[in-house]
Amino acid sequence: MSTAAAHAHSPQEILAQESKRYYAFVNLAMFLSLFTGIEIVIIFVRFPPAVLMTVLVTVSIVKFFCVIFWFMHLIYDAPLLTILFLAGMVLAAGTMIALLGLMERSDIDPATLHDSLASPPASSVAWDANLG
Repeated sequence: MSTAAAHAHSPQEILAQESKRYYAFVNLAMFLSLFTGIEIVIIFVRFPPAVLMTVLVTVSIVKFFCVIFWFMHLIYDAPLLTILFLAGMVLAAGTMIALLGLMERSDIDPATLHDSLASPPASSVAWDANLG
């Protein structure tokens, strides 16, 4: 390919393409801020915890893919690079889920928890109940 063929676009065509990309980024930023606002509002509305977590995780996944595809420019890269990136993400997510599956709250020594997080011993609860 010659350099003349590579620079066949006029400055007006290049400006039009860049303007189109600029407005795509601005629209995506507005979309992401709208979804962030929805996340903030939904936290304060009383929903069952399962519904709340499902909605928040779903919205976060949508936002994540928007960011990695447009702001990290994966949408313009070769499909192999996108596949490699997503394979790493799947591996990291699988590792995180496996580690979370290995641990439970009952596995934590209550003495290492902060005072407000630790549950009081059963004997002190019974003692407080007898005072009332």
